Amino acid sequence: MNKSACLLVLAAILLIFLPCRAQKLSNEMLLAGMTSVDSNNSLRPAEKLQLLYGWKSRAEASQLPRDSVYARLLHKIGALEYRVRRNYNVAIDLTLKALSINTAATRGSAVFAVTDMYNVAVYYNQMSLFTKALLYYDSAIVFADRTKDRDNVIRDARYDRAYIFFRMGDYEKAVEESDRGIAYSLKNNDSLYYLNFLNQRAQALSFQGKLSSALNDATIAISLARRLRDHFELASALKTEGYIFSKQRRFAIAEAAFKSCIAERIKLKDFGQISDDYNDLGIFYGDSLMSYDRALSCFRTAIDYAKKQSDSIRAARAFLNLGHNYVHEAKLDDALNSQLQAMSFLKIGRGTDVLFNPSLEELAPIGNKELIQNLFNYRIELLLGLYKQRSDKKYLGVCLKTALLNDSLMRVIRHEQMGEQTRLYWRNQSRGFFLNALEACYLAGDKELAFYFMEKSRSVLLQDKLDELGAAAFLPKEETARQEKLQIGIIELQQRLGDLPDTSAQRRELQLKLFEAKANLERYIRSLETAYPRYYQYKYADSVKSLASLQGFLAKNSQTFIDYFIEDTLSFALCIGPDSCQFIKINQDVEGPLGRFLQFCSDENALNNRFPAFLKNAYGLYNTLIRPFGLHGERVIICQDNFLIPFEALSRDSMKADFLINTYSFSYVYSARYLMSRYEKASGIGDFIGIAPVNFTPHSGLADLTQSEDALKSCSKYYRHSKLLTHADASRRNFLQQAAYYNTATILTHARADSSDEEPLLFMNDSAIHLSELQMLTKPAAKFIVLSACQTNVGRNRNGEGIFSLARGLSSAGIPSVAATQWVADEQAIYIISEKLNEYIAAGMNKDEALRKAKLFYILRDKRANILPYYWADMILIGNTEPLRFSTGFKMNWLITAGVVIILLALLLLRFNKR
Repeated sequence: MNKSACLLVLAAILLIFLPCRAQKLSNEMLLAGMTSVDSNNSLRPAEKLQLLYGWKSRAEASQLPRDSVYARLLHKIGALEYRVRRNYNVAIDLTLKALSINTAATRGSAVFAVTDMYNVAVYYNQMSLFTKALLYYDSAIVFADRTKDRDNVIRDARYDRAYIFFRMGDYEKAVEESDRGIAYSLKNNDSLYYLNFLNQRAQALSFQGKLSSALNDATIAISLARRLRDHFELASALKTEGYIFSKQRRFAIAEAAFKSCIAERIKLKDFGQISDDYNDLGIFYGDSLMSYDRALSCFRTAIDYAKKQSDSIRAARAFLNLGHNYVHEAKLDDALNSQLQAMSFLKIGRGTDVLFNPSLEELAPIGNKELIQNLFNYRIELLLGLYKQRSDKKYLGVCLKTALLNDSLMRVIRHEQMGEQTRLYWRNQSRGFFLNALEACYLAGDKELAFYFMEKSRSVLLQDKLDELGAAAFLPKEETARQEKLQIGIIELQQRLGDLPDTSAQRRELQLKLFEAKANLERYIRSLETAYPRYYQYKYADSVKSLASLQGFLAKNSQTFIDYFIEDTLSFALCIGPDSCQFIKINQDVEGPLGRFLQFCSDENALNNRFPAFLKNAYGLYNTLIRPFGLHGERVIICQDNFLIPFEALSRDSMKADFLINTYSFSYVYSARYLMSRYEKASGIGDFIGIAPVNFTPHSGLADLTQSEDALKSCSKYYRHSKLLTHADASRRNFLQQAAYYNTATILTHARADSSDEEPLLFMNDSAIHLSELQMLTKPAAKFIVLSACQTNVGRNRNGEGIFSLARGLSSAGIPSVAATQWVADEQAIYIISEKLNEYIAAGMNKDEALRKAKLFYILRDKRANILPYYWADMILIGNTEPLRFSTGFKMNWLITAGVVIILLALLLLRFNKR
């Protein structure tokens, strides 16, 4: 008789006699009974579940110890509750009890605890409770790493985590988890899981917009999947390839890739995935080819396949895309019906009531963030279309309420994500939403709400960083120090990584260390948020300044604030004064003229050779962006959007140079909230620090700046307490340790930046400082930094976030004001302007007025030579414009104190002599 047969006989005997003699049940008998149930392939899963519950009752009646054997029984019952009945709560409850036993020091089994954690994570994953799922996957990985990972839990948990991050829209984390999984698979020679992770990484990279890297992964995945004859992974790779080719506008091969994907998937009869594939093909037809009939057919097919699978989420997604397709065709009744169908499948909304919005609580179980965002974006677009078509204000009212609800939802999404690249992706995705929200505000004449949405569209990541700096005040010093140490460790790893070739083994090893360092920092920050409620509350307050509070701020400073939202054919602008607010719609292309204007300003030859064309361009932008507001005040704050130009170089005349610098002092900000933010700042250890490397390492290829030392001395002579770092003293280390700890600083050096993904660099005597390293300037005391170097306000433009420049890096480190350049500066001009700027700053002038006066000084030195904006419009002021206070005021205090001391000593001496 074989072993299985013996176990079955033993189980049968036990089942017969145990009701009468339960006291004789032992752990060995219980284990044998469980094994017999497991190994009996003739039993259906429901029958196995019933038998295991029987063993559980007998074990409890016999009062068997709650040890690892009993924990295994609970684990198995939980697994069957999940598989058979889809009873997730019962499955989780039983498995958590098993986990509690297995993590006990004396009774449990660490090996079984790993599978308990993994299963709990799976159950939460199926319930779309992703945060809890990720927590248990993470714990399973940590425990599996300590024990012998006999069930490949680490591999499976990493794959599940990567897919969760992808579904959550956290594409940066999905890439990182995939990278870890790829390294793990290569180490263990696991070709299948290598393919799985490669496909997941390709998808996540494509959604990040990193198309070249994504295509490389997809190409390798296609080749490997064909070799392994894995139709599912082959289909996934083909679809990713189709998505990439569509983004690259290679439409013919994109269409072929999508169709090949569907052909592979049909072989597997996986109706749910086929539904997804037809959905994606429909999006391609609609968005890329504007072929709405073919898109319509694909979405209907996707709905049919989703219904065959009884998959409500996929059906909802297809109905949403169908409705969006109808909006493009102006078939709004059909679009409305499709959207209601989608909400019905998602079990949200109220039947046929289009005016009813679901609550955030109703949306919480839907873990797919992209699906929810599409729901609201399409809903806002539809309601706006219904209002325009029917002139019924109820649609406009609901449209604005939906926009506010979507804004709350985006805040939740943002707080769930810590990766910068992912948050930038979602900021880019929100661009269309904010445009529709602002148009709804314009149609409703709601300036207050328009200002709110303008603010919410502005530099959110920068404000999050500043809020985090402010929240640090609620942490003990040792916690802040530990967090800073972890952050610096990540920055150092990133810099080391950048110096290694992509294919080196050392780079792969270092990359894994970087991922682990990021994970450690994230865990630590989450622990701080739990342990220190005030830190959490301040960090995530996400408050927006009211229009009235901004007007009060402007009244104190006699300033005007202009807020722009610029898109290709439709833009909006708010002009806010102390007692006024104007909201205009711009129905013309602004991006093109803005780009041409900046090209003119940065090119001396173009200005000399085509000055009339430049004036026409400058006058046209003045007419569009400034003239409609009829400005009265002289101090103007420009809230930049996805552009940054020197407004002082706009002209009020198309035939002759009548630049706005003659009338206005301009400054620039990332948002009104940024402008009005107040963070406690320590006093500087001195008034002024100047840094000028003068010469540079030979391998840098940089020309020496021989005049910079004298220029720096000229800048410093206006301050009472100053320090100069030149030549070898102008080192990377000294910059990071000293530059931000004086009240003001001027840096005369080289910088390098462009609009690519490369980090902007600021050069010191010995090496360069990367943009990311500016985060190492912890708790700076500086109130104002002048970056007199080329292109210090140049970098990659990020939708809704502005330009990732050296100036922005200093701002995110907590420096409230930065003067920075936009193009390759004229050395002589920048030195003269920097010297005069420091003279006026030291005299106590407002920073914006000081910069304007310094520029006018330069222009008036020789009108014919210096009138070109190339020379004087390069440097702009970003941030707070208030005057600085220096130690000159302390001189009198010191004299008074000394005088009082002398008088007291004299009185004491006189009294002593009288005695």
